[in-house]
Amino acid sequence: MALRRQNLSPTANLLRNSRLFSLPNPLPRPPVAEAYGANTPKASDTATLPFPTHQAIATTKSSLARGDWGLKRPLPARSRIVQTSNPVVKVTQLDTIEHVTDYDSAADHVRTRQKFEELGIPMMKGMAAMRESVSSLPPDGAFESRSDLTSYEGDEGLDQAGLILETIKQSVKVNAQEREKAWKAKKQDPNASPAPFIPYSLPQVDVSRHSVRRWKHEGPWLPGMSADEFTEYITKEISARRKEFSQYLKQYVKNEIYILRQNAARSSEALPLDAAEAEAHLAEEEKKWSNISPEDIKAGIRALRREAATDPLTSRLVQRLIVPFLRLPTIKLKNTSYSQHATRNDFEQYRFDDDTAPLSTHPSAGLGYLRTNAVLTNHPILGPQSERAPVKARVVQPRQTASYTEPYARLGVAGFVTNDSERSTGGGATKWSYLSRRGGQNVDSIDIDSVGGTKIDILPRFASVTNDGRIHIKVARSVGAEVNVARGELDDRPPARQQDSIDVGEA
Repeated sequence: MALRRQNLSPTANLLRNSRLFSLPNPLPRPPVAEAYGANTPKASDTATLPFPTHQAIATTKSSLARGDWGLKRPLPARSRIVQTSNPVVKVTQLDTIEHVTDYDSAADHVRTRQKFEELGIPMMKGMAAMRESVSSLPPDGAFESRSDLTSYEGDEGLDQAGLILETIKQSVKVNAQEREKAWKAKKQDPNASPAPFIPYSLPQVDVSRHSVRRWKHEGPWLPGMSADEFTEYITKEISARRKEFSQYLKQYVKNEIYILRQNAARSSEALPLDAAEAEAHLAEEEKKWSNISPEDIKAGIRALRREAATDPLTSRLVQRLIVPFLRLPTIKLKNTSYSQHATRNDFEQYRFDDDTAPLSTHPSAGLGYLRTNAVLTNHPILGPQSERAPVKARVVQPRQTASYTEPYARLGVAGFVTNDSERSTGGGATKWSYLSRRGGQNVDSIDIDSVGGTKIDILPRFASVTNDGRIHIKVARSVGAEVNVARGELDDRPPARQQDSIDVGEA
């Protein structure tokens, strides 16, 4: 063992005994600027980023006293960053020109994650879940079979377009085998008939297959690629698979021509009444349907290309062949113009839908592993409760600001900012009376009398991660008996029996 250690170079010894080798490269800094008023950007250099960009590093108590964090050099023990009860640091630059390690505190995201875990809420799939009402049906979880999907193998990993492409692939193999048999028969008998074209049937539309949305694709997200990246992808990836795609394209066009001829012949001609004559007539007609010339194939390909040029995203060429073949994420546009004279081909009035864009991480983002919110809270004295204990949320921004009025108040929950569940559209006493019954606190105006501002009781329902890594939480006002239970106002008496609406004595 001693000889083996002597043979190690200083660099190898450093990588074996330190954390330098395990530190990942930092992620790009996400944009934190938002548009206010007349599209005026507003940003803050000290605001917490939507997601961490550097690896958080912790150390033991004994190593902390020596300043040993497993890095190139020890960190000063008198730094205010490490003089906390449980310090966590992130290395922004391992070695500067002054030969020091530039580091900062990573407690912002680490503590936020710990507070989020205490909420115990499930993670849902996509931002479409955040638009659902709390009282409506629950959205799909991040760990459902149709959401937590990455494999392209087997029937479970294929959506409707993938099943169509697999059917075309099997048809190519079957027709190739038939042509090989016909070629062997031709060598033995020169008068043998050529191999007929064997059509295929498209798979039936399955709702569960059609709604499959995987969070990780093998193909790139084309709208997010630069011009140079797209050119390189076309040159290296697509050019090498041109011949393979041409086979599937020709097979698809042949099958469409065959089915079109078959439907036209059956609708225009009547079959003979005799079964033998009808069978012989169909056999002769199938030979005509199978006689597909190269000119017919080229004409069919040109028709598909014209359709793709008119409507590229919903055309058959893109949806049934290109997207499943290259395994690309589905691209969907959202209309941003409300003009009655808007044309469908004017792409300046559309933008890419964020709900269909691929996620940069797993739908749960590693924050929680609950599939649903069907969790029963068991109180040590009162027993099972219908709702869990409420959480205090701080009113970060009331509805009424200095310049405008928003439909929702902004609440701070476990380090996250979310919208209040109650939306007020009225005014005056009716509006305040409604909000009082639903929560008991006024969130319309700022409260300068209470210490720390106004706090309300809420129930966190679920959370969701957007495709850019931002986390959104859906909450509901807590106005039931769980508020009294959380305050310690216990009532273990049996529920009072309600009096019947009909008096039995008088009846």
